[in-house]
Amino acid sequence: MSNEAFDDRYELRAFAPGTDEQGAPNAETEAWMQAVGLGFHEPHPGGEVAAQMVADFVVDDQTWLGAHVRRPAPGSVDETWPAGTFAWFGKALSWGDGTSIDTQAISAVTVRPTERRRGILRAMMTHALERGVAEGYAIASLTASEGTIYRRFGFGSAIRERAVRVRRARALPFLVPTTGVVSVVTPEWLADGPGRAVFDRFDARTPGSMVRNTGTWPIVFGLRTGDGEKAKDVRAAVHRPDDSDEVDGYVTWRVKESRDGDTTLEIVDLVYATDEAYLSLWEFLLSIDLNDVVTYSRSRLDDPIVAALGDNRAYDVDHEEDHVWLRVLDVERVLASRPYAVDGSLTLAVTDALGHAAGTYRLEVHDGRGTVTRTADDADAAASDIQLDVADLGAVLIGSVSPTTLAAAGLLRATDPAAPALLRAMLTPPRAPHGITYF
Repeated sequence: MSNEAFDDRYELRAFAPGTDEQGAPNAETEAWMQAVGLGFHEPHPGGEVAAQMVADFVVDDQTWLGAHVRRPAPGSVDETWPAGTFAWFGKALSWGDGTSIDTQAISAVTVRPTERRRGILRAMMTHALERGVAEGYAIASLTASEGTIYRRFGFGSAIRERAVRVRRARALPFLVPTTGVVSVVTPEWLADGPGRAVFDRFDARTPGSMVRNTGTWPIVFGLRTGDGEKAKDVRAAVHRPDDSDEVDGYVTWRVKESRDGDTTLEIVDLVYATDEAYLSLWEFLLSIDLNDVVTYSRSRLDDPIVAALGDNRAYDVDHEEDHVWLRVLDVERVLASRPYAVDGSLTLAVTDALGHAAGTYRLEVHDGRGTVTRTADDADAAASDIQLDVADLGAVLIGSVSPTTLAAAGLLRATDPAAPALLRAMLTPPRAPHGITYF
């Protein structure tokens, strides 16, 4: 549809979530939350839960956007609810060497089924990215509920994750003894400082890690359920190195009966500042009696547990999917912000249908840091070593996706096959990217 047709039917309204005098969501905030709940098939929270959610959104400094029907049908929720919802807020992305870059984190994207294919998502995304550029973001990020939506807007899948299960009966002993001491603690003790301290260390050393929403912490620590109610079935444990009182890893978990009759220990959150903590916490979980299987829905693709197990066939992958998506808005700032594994020079021709990142750029890396020069305002294939879309630049950015893989898929083009190989070597991260944050 043309912009005129869209503007005739809809009105975009951006606002900050807020509360009334009693601390409950104000009318505009309540209507927007109702629309999001409809889109994601979630029950609407009430009372104290809704008030706490909005308070958390305010702390995160979120901006909400709604697409409202100008002439709603009588009795329709469109009289107050937006037909499309969209949110964004700041969230840092770690490069894994102690540095990070602020991203425009996008969340809560819905479109009412009655209003599909009328340009709502495109209008909201275009508006939001333009606002992101104006607010100074060099890159946008999101985690997606569907994998086919966001490439058209320049987002590339930068990190994938796996849902895995390990059968206890075949897992232990590990091939190499673990180190340190594991102690069971209460979720309340973990939430009172030690948990966040461990996450900060994990975040600083892990490429692709992102800071968490305010409302996420009570859930991962086992204090609240996803619906905001008090959790009653989550336990917690921490790891400390030998001869140290400093916590360098934690895990929260619950045990439940599965449909196939097995008793399953489900990892809620597993955060580690060292590889030793990760292995020791897994060994502890696999040692807990009265359960058959340990499951983890956020495993990284190169999970070291596979190599550590006494029988690696005890480890099964149930599912693998995209996790973190990145959208470059300013090529020069993004490429200059990250570390590099090897030195070298490459010229990249980047296409971008929305125009934010389109151009040709010379990347020069010396002593692990890059400088970037824009050599043309459009993607000049003849004057470049590599040609790719902005979505594929986002995909390779952290180093989890290989440029040579994208070249084999036909998404990245280069006359000299050495160019994608050099880019792969330059982008190699200090350790495997791992994202355990959803938003």
